[in-house]
Amino acid sequence: MRKVFLGTVAAIVVIGPASAADLPVKAPSAPAPYIASPWDGPYIGVNIGGGETDFRATASDFFGTGEVSQHANGVVGGVQGGYRRQFGNFVFGSETDWSATSIKGTTDGVTTELRWFGTVRATAGFLVTPAVLIYGTGGGAYGRAEVSVPGVSAKVPGVGWAAGAGLQYAFGSGWFIGAEYLHVDLDGPSVSSGGATFSTHAITDLGRARIDYKF
Repeated sequence: MRKVFLGTVAAIVVIGPASAADLPVKAPSAPAPYIASPWDGPYIGVNIGGGETDFRATASDFFGTGEVSQHANGVVGGVQGGYRRQFGNFVFGSETDWSATSIKGTTDGVTTELRWFGTVRATAGFLVTPAVLIYGTGGGAYGRAEVSVPGVSAKVPGVGWAAGAGLQYAFGSGWFIGAEYLHVDLDGPSVSSGGATFSTHAITDLGRARIDYKF
């Protein structure tokens, strides 16, 4: 009887661990797949639209000083590039752009033209939906105006600020379309040319459509 009991115990000791090894082991849960934000990363794009500029041009020479105010409009188009990062429903970034314009006006023999401008701005936006972003933007601006009177012209650089707002839609594969309003305020120093001194102050409001591609 004792031999039978000892044999049974030995069998349990040997068979027990082997049976436990055959029990199914639950695999650890796989981590949730990472879904990249369509807004994160660098991008480049192009834009086209129209703008209106209020010029205040001053010209001085030996005979005195004259000031002319003008309102002109024209086409605005250019390129932009930047970088964005999403945090929850918020998207922050920075952007720079450069645009040429056809904005030009003539009053009392004085012609003033905004040839081009550029901006460097910060952006902050909110996602209305995962694919729709509304944002505000602001920063510095630079550009060049040209002032001319019969027989004399001058290229006047300008620096200032820019601010605006816009809306963009991410429609997949790294592409975005949008619309943007921008206010650009440029104040130029005095520039001498042909015995006269010129200065300009150009305030521009523009609306433009844009398309961007994220790398």
